[in-house]
Amino acid sequence: MTALTVTLALGMILIAGTVAWRLWSAAPPARAIEAETLALPAGAEVTGLGASPSEILATVRRPDGAESLLTFRRADGKLLSETPIRRE
Repeated sequence: MTALTVTLALGMILIAGTVAWRLWSAAPPARAIEAETLALPAGAEVTGLGASPSEILATVRRPDGAESLLTFRRADGKLLSETPIRRE
């Protein structure tokens, strides 16, 4: 075997191992958070949802037309931040 063959083989093993580790290492949340448990502003309409392993993101439109991005902690549904959305 040449050095190039060994290097390529080790690289492929490393890539396959990294992909496998990332696929199976993510732990699911302890419990699912229901949409009803999120503390949304009164009268707000959810216009979009997104998620990461640790957060839930929701875009909302209030009755006055103002829009915001709300960030909730996935573990317990607690509101972490609110960012106004301004459209020009």
